[in-house]
Amino acid sequence: MILKRLLFISLFALVIVSCNKKGFLEEKPYSFLSSDALYSSDAGARAALTGCWSSISTLQGYGANYSLVLDLTSGGWFNQAAAYKEMNALTYTASSTYLDAVSPYKAFYGGIAVANDIIAKLPGGNVSAGLKDNLLGQAYLIRGMIYFNLVRMYGGVPLRLLPTTKEDVSLPRASKDDVYAQIISDLEKAAQLLPLKAGQEVGRPAKYAAVALLGKVYIAMAGGDNSSPYWQKAKDALLEVVNSNQYSLVPKFQDLWDINKQNSQESIIEIQFSRDGAENSMSNFYTPTGTVATPLVTNGPFGRHRPNKESYTWHTLQYPGDPRIDATYFHDQLTRLNGTIVKIWPQNRAGQGFPYMKKYVDPGFVSRKTSCNFIYLRYADVLLSLAEAENEINGPDGAYQYVNEVLNRARTSVTPASAEPQDYSGMTQEEFRTRIMLERRYELMGEVHLWYDTRRRGQDYLFDFFTQHNNFSLNGGLNLSFDYKYNLDAKYLLLPIPSSEINNNTAMTPSDQNPGY
Repeated sequence: MILKRLLFISLFALVIVSCNKKGFLEEKPYSFLSSDALYSSDAGARAALTGCWSSISTLQGYGANYSLVLDLTSGGWFNQAAAYKEMNALTYTASSTYLDAVSPYKAFYGGIAVANDIIAKLPGGNVSAGLKDNLLGQAYLIRGMIYFNLVRMYGGVPLRLLPTTKEDVSLPRASKDDVYAQIISDLEKAAQLLPLKAGQEVGRPAKYAAVALLGKVYIAMAGGDNSSPYWQKAKDALLEVVNSNQYSLVPKFQDLWDINKQNSQESIIEIQFSRDGAENSMSNFYTPTGTVATPLVTNGPFGRHRPNKESYTWHTLQYPGDPRIDATYFHDQLTRLNGTIVKIWPQNRAGQGFPYMKKYVDPGFVSRKTSCNFIYLRYADVLLSLAEAENEINGPDGAYQYVNEVLNRARTSVTPASAEPQDYSGMTQEEFRTRIMLERRYELMGEVHLWYDTRRRGQDYLFDFFTQHNNFSLNGGLNLSFDYKYNLDAKYLLLPIPSSEINNNTAMTPSDQNPGY
């Protein structure tokens, strides 16, 4: 049972790790200490926090299952493995074995358990004051971030805020409003505690990471209500991030995906991975095997995780000369190690001729280990979100500047600069609302935002997204393998609570399952 395992998972925070300068997730457990001993030194407290990040960076969390589940159930992706057919086709149910097996739910509650241990025990520990605030702020940020994932994916969920004991391993579902209230509280505390800059440890978030995430929370809470007061709260938080001057766009879009240029000035929250660390499948999922881009991988189930063909096609129809297209997709063709040219979409419109993603290429990866990090939140997202909020409050005139900053970076990512994508101008509020959601797809493709973006605007928006896919799939008879027509069902606004949780949590019953499942 998921929650009963939290007693064991909490012990993860008691693992002391030895870190090296290559990154804070490259560690080797070497001993277990009591909780008192763990928080009796700076080194022990650092180790507990590293354990918290590590607990959500596994294959079951951000290392694979998070992107796997949210991409495949979004209506914008597919995976050619037979086990994922129900997710590909959006025919999954609460009892779908594979959806339950790959759910990140358990891993996320494992991370919450470790964060709870730190939040409860670090304040009383013998740790230097500045470091204590930093580590405690990160624990609050992690907990807020995880609950933000969970509440968007599942709605109300059990709200666990204290270290797990045998008396409280089962908790009922909290309301969605209560979960959001806790997320806001956690992120506000994180913003108060975290330093302005991350310091020497590469990849750790700082103060305005919490503020930026809070802005995203308010946008999610605004949902499809264009007059919601949460738009103003979102604008205030996101504008604070912009005015802090702590982040900026990298000059060239493609450099975001250069494995030697990670943790850039654009990165706000970035999950760290290493070929020398735990297993993860970012490159495994997205990158084709046996190509000049992946010279060390000559066989195996790689590159199965691919966007639906209309995602690429809509982008190229909107901006044929957009440099982001070549930086985002393997399209038209691939070059194999032996020099063979393999045609793919749109040159190959049969079989499995879909484009591949290019954002997670690691030339040195061999199997289920890569040094490609996962960027959870970056500054371009802040600018696009701020543009969206400003448009809802005041219309597009004041919003153009934020989205145009992103578009200008796209144009100047190549030399000479491209004419596309052209700046936004002359739009109505409704036109801007439509375009900014498309812009998010183009800029953030493959970064696990599509599922959230197509749900937060409500049922009508989701059904329109599905309908556009269905109409494209049937257009001209281009019905490829893994090309499905999606049912317009409101249950797909949320994922089902994992059946293992419903069945084994004594504080929950089948009636707690999400509607339609």
